[in-house]
Amino acid sequence: MKKEDVVEQLATGKMNRRQFNQHLMALGATMAIVPMGSRQVFAASGDHPTVFTWEGWEVPELHQPYIAKHGESPNFAIFGDEEEAFAKMRAGFKVDLTQPCTYKVPIWRDAGILQPIDISRLSTWGDIIPSLKTIPGTVEGDKQYFFPTDWGLTSVLYRADLAPEYVGNETWGILWDPKYKGRLSMADSLIDGVMVAAIYIGAKDPFNMTDAEVEKTRASLKEQLPLMRYYWTSPADIEQALASGELVAASAWNSSYAALKKEGLDVRYTSPKEGAMTWVCGFCLMSDHDPAKLDKIYDYLDAYASVESGVYALTEYGYGHGNVKAFAQVEKDQPGLLNELGYSVNVDETLNAGIFQAPMGNEPALQAMFEEVKAGL
Repeated sequence: MKKEDVVEQLATGKMNRRQFNQHLMALGATMAIVPMGSRQVFAASGDHPTVFTWEGWEVPELHQPYIAKHGESPNFAIFGDEEEAFAKMRAGFKVDLTQPCTYKVPIWRDAGILQPIDISRLSTWGDIIPSLKTIPGTVEGDKQYFFPTDWGLTSVLYRADLAPEYVGNETWGILWDPKYKGRLSMADSLIDGVMVAAIYIGAKDPFNMTDAEVEKTRASLKEQLPLMRYYWTSPADIEQALASGELVAASAWNSSYAALKKEGLDVRYTSPKEGAMTWVCGFCLMSDHDPAKLDKIYDYLDAYASVESGVYALTEYGYGHGNVKAFAQVEKDQPGLLNELGYSVNVDETLNAGIFQAPMGNEPALQAMFEEVKAGL
């Protein structure tokens, strides 16, 4: 297959990102233009900052005020998860902003790669949900190392028409149900894989497990392994598989639920009885950022935190947003949509409903354990 054919199949949804990467490796190809689903991310001119972010969070709808002011988007680089991002930055990959979730901020700060954000330069700071401004590990004295912009849940997403016995009886246990062997999926990540298993086995504090709880979590993951269709790395993979019926259930983020609901599928995404996991992601300023681009860095942060960006995140992705005014705007424009997506107009009710992500104790050992389980050891 020619390189242009590979790109076309990814852009039209006929090929997932895993298959795309395999084809590129077979071709010995590299791309200056990186396809992202049906979109492409282009490098802007050198006067713009570089933002290192998640797939899907680079779309222009999430920073329109920046484009209006500067004529084009900033530069973007995409990571698969924070472990990949951290490794690349430690190896010398230079970016100005990156977008981790809160549990990584203390580790990155201690590694010396973050610089405090000057909140006095942010016109949107006063509109940010107050409880998101003081998340443990993101603030040190009067130094703010994190600008909260996105939040949501990691929970169970399942086809109610294919697993009707779980309607009203939502549990992480569906992902361990032998009845659906080969039609289940979990995220291929420490935070959304191992921590989900820890919640399922009833660890008192999933992020600081005892030795006995770690062993119980390992046993649970080993029990689950032969039931898995695959561990997912891109939300698009599970969305396509759930839509076709290849999958019955998967761990997922809000965006996958929103996407499948729009297709008219009978999917459910509610808090499992063991508890969903609440995450908050946002921006960090890198210590080796280009100081000549600092004005545009703060322009981008304000653009992403604007009400219009928040409305897009909520209505298109189903993600919560840092700007509290975005929730009021959605409720005004589309009454009832917030409730349908699992949010309360009182945002703190939703934020406090799940198990809040925190830095993991003994993370390297847990990562090694996860890799051993996936290898069948």
